Amino acid sequence: EYQLFEREVISDVSFGPKNFGLSEEEAKKEAEKAIDLVGLGPSYYHRSPFELSGGEKRRVAIAGILALEPDVLILDEPTAGLDPQGEKDMMALFKQIYQSGKSVIIVTHNMELVLKYCQKAVVMDHGEIYKVGTPLEIFQDKVLLDKTAIEPPEVFKVALKLIEAGLPISLKNVSDIDSLVEEIEKVKRK
Repeated sequence: EYQLFEREVISDVSFGPKNFGLSEEEAKKEAEKAIDLVGLGPSYYHRSPFELSGGEKRRVAIAGILALEPDVLILDEPTAGLDPQGEKDMMALFKQIYQSGKSVIIVTHNMELVLKYCQKAVVMDHGEIYKVGTPLEIFQDKVLLDKTAIEPPEVFKVALKLIEAGLPISLKNVSDIDSLVEEIEKVKRK
């Protein structure tokens, strides 16, 4: 969101497409589409990006990238500084972008996000790829966790403790507290 510089959101988002050779009209169309996609809509087109909240600025910055129609979106700590609802909304946006056929790569230290939203995780250690796997594979690898000091999400640790205590829940279905409760209720119903 620190890359915003135009007077209006629509101008900021259409800047990239214009620089890639689109006409003013085509760039504006792409910008409107991208602004709508990130959940801001027409009421934001003519607002100043400098008067928006942090989460709104981040959405405008992402719209600026989406207006370029990339096949791959790489995001570094995209939910940092957002409140829980803002984080949830942002991750729902990335899921929507992924479902539209684009690749979404998120660089994060937030293991709760990794567990809840990621299909695959790449663990880096000293600039090298250490392991590629599902979040479940990563969080169950005690050697990896010790070597890299990755701390699994609390809900995952609680689920492991419940399994150790004899509760036959399925770790593959646990991604957040609600899904853990659901797993416990399934076991109780049996």
